[in-house]
Amino acid sequence: MSAGGKRAREPEPEPAAEEEVDLTPLQREELHAQQERDGILTFPIYYNDGTADSLTKLVQLKAIFCQQLPKMPKEYISRLVLDRRHVSLVCVYSGEIVGGITYRPVKEQQLSEIVFCAVSADHQVQGYGTRIMNQIKEECKRTGIEGMLTYADNHAVGYFRKQGFKKNVIMKRERWQGYLKDYEGATLMECLVDPSIDYLTTRQTADVQREALVKR
Repeated sequence: MSAGGKRAREPEPEPAAEEEVDLTPLQREELHAQQERDGILTFPIYYNDGTADSLTKLVQLKAIFCQQLPKMPKEYISRLVLDRRHVSLVCVYSGEIVGGITYRPVKEQQLSEIVFCAVSADHQVQGYGTRIMNQIKEECKRTGIEGMLTYADNHAVGYFRKQGFKKNVIMKRERWQGYLKDYEGATLMECLVDPSIDYLTTRQTADVQREALVKR
């Protein structure tokens, strides 16, 4: 999965293990939650703070973006991932970086612009893209970000729609205009972050509510 307007596209799904493909969205959410409790799956935050560790992790994430976004200039990807104004939430499975999302928080406007989002070819169709997006929503809640914006091209609109983004942007234009770079041929999409929702357990919560209704 990938994100962004002229900056990114949704890559073609890669073959995955049969047992992963057969899992329902609820089962995947439960599996990822258990992996996080066990420390197998983590989502650390990195930015270019000048340390060797951060630079190493960002370069590894950049390599995934370059692989999954072949039409995107590598120099452009490198420049934004390593730009000090951008932040990256990295998906790490068993010590290996398998994907992540790079975004630019605009704290004074309480919004974030998603720049790149992708999962490595060997780990696609396993729900990591959705988990990454839900983790970034939780990070937005922690840092006072009320909404995420991105310019999505035709390949990525469907993915973003599934993640709660809408073409009908209700955020006032004066709040984001001048902070986001416009992209010709791309669709501006918005996802508002609800602080009352636990985005990491949405399917589990819905399942509990469904069972309660059935019992009634």
